[in-house]
Amino acid sequence: MISYKTALVLGILGSFIGLLQFSFMGNFLSDGNSFPALEQYGGNLLAYLIIGTAFTSFVGVSLSSFQSTIRGEQQMGTLEYLLISNTRLELILVYSGLMNFIQAFINVAILLAVVIFVFNIPLDINLLGGLLAMVLTIASLSGIGLMSAGIIIITKVGDPITWAFTALTGLLSGVLFPIDYLPGYLQAVSAILPTTHALHALRLTLIQNAGISEVMPQLFLLSIMTLITVPLGFIIIRIGFNQARRVGSLAQY
Repeated sequence: MISYKTALVLGILGSFIGLLQFSFMGNFLSDGNSFPALEQYGGNLLAYLIIGTAFTSFVGVSLSSFQSTIRGEQQMGTLEYLLISNTRLELILVYSGLMNFIQAFINVAILLAVVIFVFNIPLDINLLGGLLAMVLTIASLSGIGLMSAGIIIITKVGDPITWAFTALTGLLSGVLFPIDYLPGYLQAVSAILPTTHALHALRLTLIQNAGISEVMPQLFLLSIMTLITVPLGFIIIRIGFNQARRVGSLAQY
């Protein structure tokens, strides 16, 4: 682990952030059986947490799918052979990530079905609004995932971009507890995270039957982020690929 200094540092910091996350969640749960901060989502704690869990799976797939493809090819020693084929690097990443996204959609659909029909947890789903929020969430975060893939081509192990977004999402975006329980300065940071707005839109559309017009501000922000991060992600991928090719490290891991 010492030889992979970036991964070692990120692992230690991740453990610390996990402690903070559960500390804030403990303050939230100590309020008792009534949760005023959840009233905008219908007031049901289990529905709130389940949507947060489903959202986390989309975040994980969006951020890690592309770099996992690169990492897997590096470890098998096939990355160079793959990249000298007629298929462009960008298409290799998109196609390889597509199956992961489909699997995530299926898993979430099954989860919601079990929640509604088995455990009778009240979810009032606006299907069109929920799907649009999910698609824009995945698209916007995929740009970040592409950037991390470009970095992993060079660093091999340890990606600060994916680590930062995953850690900040779990801690500051309201996955396990409302952001009202954060200190003021952390609430300010939460407000600029796209994952905060994405999760808010998903909860409103999947729990409160909110229509597209009601979550339009969040959808607009996610659309702008998609237009910025996806092209930037492809640029960073190409830069990382060219850099690794120049120094002859494509096959190294």
